[in-house]
Amino acid sequence: MSDRERWAGEGFATGALYDAARPSYPDAAVARVVNDLELDRTSRVVDLGAGTGIFSRLVAPLVGEVVAVEPSASMRAALAEASPDITVLEGRDDAIPLADGWADAVVVAQAFHWFDAPRALAEIARVLRPGGGLGLVWNERDESWGWVRRLTRAMRWDENRPFDGNADWAGIVSRGPFRRVVRHDLPWLESVSPAALQRRVATTSYVTLLEEPERAALLAEVAEVLTDQPDPLALPYRSIVVTARRA
Repeated sequence: MSDRERWAGEGFATGALYDAARPSYPDAAVARVVNDLELDRTSRVVDLGAGTGIFSRLVAPLVGEVVAVEPSASMRAALAEASPDITVLEGRDDAIPLADGWADAVVVAQAFHWFDAPRALAEIARVLRPGGGLGLVWNERDESWGWVRRLTRAMRWDENRPFDGNADWAGIVSRGPFRRVVRHDLPWLESVSPAALQRRVATTSYVTLLEEPERAALLAEVAEVLTDQPDPLALPYRSIVVTARRA
């Protein structure tokens, strides 16, 4: 088993902690998905790789129905507890438990990098109606800020990230059965306490699986980076949104 497969399979076993620690998404990112894909109160949407439902909860008030599909039992349990009005199904990127053409849109928030892209895009296309939409959303820390670059080094992020930071997701989507591929880059600031940010780092998949001495050392370096930061601090993100339509 590769490190990436282990992180995906074992690194998200604490759904409640993950849900409490992870960032949300800006209104502008949700609006881009809804507007680009022409969703409304009649639309049926699949949140694939839904995790604990952070994005599901944002889009649910704007559409007719959201079905969250997630492979991790811990994540599904946290989602169901926090959002009893959202249907939660066990499934994965290449095995979505819904009928052909069921969905008006499939959204993937902070999860597409775990997928086998060609197989996932084919499966997503299967469950979409003709002309249905795909929306990929993820947050990236803005490393044009010096203290954020120091945080990244302390996290050993460049050594351990589970995906290629230079991946052209729009280009990958355009090679699948999709057209009208559009990419948006949306800067925003999250107000978060240093303590909450340290807890967030602790929920990162590879960090949760480190042996305790190494994990403690990493978190101590993170704490040192945050020592001189205000409380709350302004954490700069870029939300990347890629939307497309089934060909």
